[in-house]
Amino acid sequence: MLGQILVLWVFLSLPTVSSVALKYFYRALSQSTGLPEFSAVAYLDEEPIYSYDSSTKEVVARQEWVKEAVDPDFWGRSTHILMETENVFKDNMNTARARFNQTSALVLQKLYKCEWDEETGATDGHEQYGYGGEDFLLFDMKNERWIAPVRQGLITKMKWDDNVKLKAKIHYLTHTCIEWLKKYVPYQRSMLERTVPPQVTLFQKNLSCPVTCHATGFYPKAIKIFWGRDGVEIHDDVVHEETLPNGDGTYQKRTHLTVSPEDLQKYNYTCTVQHIRGDDVVLSANRDSIRRNIRRHYNITITIFMVFVLVTLVIGVVVIKRKGWKGKDPTAGKEKQCPTSLPEKNVLLLNDAKPAEMEKPKMSHPADTLQCPNQDDWLRQIVQQKRYNFLKLFKSL
Repeated sequence: MLGQILVLWVFLSLPTVSSVALKYFYRALSQSTGLPEFSAVAYLDEEPIYSYDSSTKEVVARQEWVKEAVDPDFWGRSTHILMETENVFKDNMNTARARFNQTSALVLQKLYKCEWDEETGATDGHEQYGYGGEDFLLFDMKNERWIAPVRQGLITKMKWDDNVKLKAKIHYLTHTCIEWLKKYVPYQRSMLERTVPPQVTLFQKNLSCPVTCHATGFYPKAIKIFWGRDGVEIHDDVVHEETLPNGDGTYQKRTHLTVSPEDLQKYNYTCTVQHIRGDDVVLSANRDSIRRNIRRHYNITITIFMVFVLVTLVIGVVVIKRKGWKGKDPTAGKEKQCPTSLPEKNVLLLNDAKPAEMEKPKMSHPADTLQCPNQDDWLRQIVQQKRYNFLKLFKSL
């Protein structure tokens, strides 16, 4: 959102040289946006450390070190508090909408911050509300009062200027918030001071795809990856992706090289990864070092070949049996009958129950005569069924 509240947000995001700050940012939206109606994020300086939103109804850690800094019950307590805060914010949105005489509510924001100077021990605090991208209420802790930049906030200012509420607000910003800030700082710095080397691999989906140099699991975030050919750094046909965070607090980065299979064999291509932790990692892009999916395609080819052989054998057996049928009539000397399914057997039993009617001659139509399928039709059905099964299996691979 544009407006003065974002300007002040930037201003409050710039702590003094020797100070650290703990900030909380709340936001409530209308239902029509499709985003969570309420969200809250806690920051230690510029780093988000945990968050909550109305869609998940749960406080989750944004940094691994936060889990070590708090007790196990912290997450349940914080979730309960923010669920109550969510309800209060929804009521405040309706109040603001009525104050401004609007048919639908705009964005309501809250930002509060405590700051600690490690050299002098001095503390400071700020709090403000914004509505529709404009300042709505500002807290002047030095003079112990609220300031209403717009007339719609005057009613709230007079209510909140009550002496008891002001003292509680000041105590929180100068004591409670500072205690949490001092608790978080050592854990954050122990994490920032650590260094983890990258794990580097080369992979390629197939011979026509670019070769990817993938570095992952490293910390801190700063890293350099570049491709070389015969010892000379190259930039053409090289694409760098942005560095992305992993779920465990480390980072990953990928760099792609587009190169033909012929050039890959002709020249010595290398990927070099430079990180603050440890020596440079240099991998040569050759047949043994690049991971590919060739084995999977090989297994698919073998499977298709085996299925083809099996279908061929089945057709061969059927052809041999057919030749045997042509040389011998299995119905010689016997009444010829068709194989019957269960419904057909029932029909035959009903006919047997009325032999007199069966003996009466009657005119018949070719369509009324039940005929047995010949051997050619039966063989054709088997081959078509086997062919269908083969094609179905082939498509599923």
